[in-house]
Formats: sequence, C-alpha cells, structure tokens
Amino acid sequence: MPTWTQNDSTAEIFTYKAGLLSRVAHDLLLKCTAFELTLEGDKVHGHFDASSLVVIGAMKNGVVNPSTLSDKDKRDVLDNVRKHVFKRHDPKKIHFECDDLEIEDDHIEGEGTLTIPPRSHDIDFEVQISGGKAVCEVTLHQPDWGITPFTALMGTLKIKPDIRVRMTVPWTS
Repeated sequence: MPTWTQNDSTAEIFTYKAGLLSRVAHDLLLKCTAFELTLEGDKVHGHFDASSLVVIGAMKNGVVNPSTLSDKDKRDVLDNVRKHVFKRHDPKKIHFECDDLEIEDDHIEGEGTLTIPPRSHDIDFEVQISGGKAVCEVTLHQPDWGITPFTALMGTLKIKPDIRVRMTVPWTS
C-alpha cells in the first residue's frame, strides 16, 4: 500500500490572472506542503491541508520566476487566500476519495470526489506514468465548491475561476 506525502511528492496549484488590470498581476504557482495520498488496490485516498500553502512564485509563459514576488507579496497572496478564497471553507480538511481506479501500464483513470468542506464535487482524472513518476493534472472550477475566485480593485484585478492542480508522485510498476 504506497503512501506519498510532501516529503517525496508534490501538490502544486496554478492560478491565472484576469481582469482589466491583469497586465500588472501574475499567474501564480503555489504548493501544498502538508498532504498524504494512499493507494490501496484500485482505491486512492488523499488528505490535504491547504492552510500549508506556500507561494513558489509568479509564472510567465509557463515558467516560474521565484524572484518576481517579494516575501511581502507572497505573504499578501496567502493572506488573501485565507481571508477571501477559504473564508467559508475549512482548508485543513480537504479530502479526495476514489474507489475505482483503472490502472494500466502507462496511465491511470478514475472518477473521485473532492471535498473542500463543506462542499463535495465529483471530478474525472487521468494520471500519466513515465520516467518513474505518476503525474495527474486536473482543472478545478472554484465555484463548484462554492469558492468565489479572488477579486480586487472592484473586479478590475481577479483570478480566473479555473485553477490547475498537479500531483506528482514517484511510481514503480
């Protein structure tokens, strides 16, 4: 029964800017630094503590630049996540459950339930296996969990409702 944590795997969140003032904003890469993902046969269970998020940096053309944002900018981002994104949710108790994985040599498919308390929503996912790693990328529509995407300056600066989450774990066949 393999179990992965932040010590051997990554859980990354990509956010994308929008709005009239988007030219002065940044797409961001955040990382969850407290999670556990367990595979039991054709079932997978995950627990994520989004209060452990850290800002890795600003993204430009798909490349992270960790020096674009100051430490204060990064603190402000995390403060906004706590105050605005998770204002009605419990970020410490995010849970994923899938009871029927289809595991092949080079990929895994499944449908599971992601719970960001107090709401749950089903998601389909596919995992690509290559080079000793299993990588899953899913697009999550924040309003599906009752999350209002962050906005500032009367809506002229905002985060798109769709974010991308990428999990990478070591994999041996």
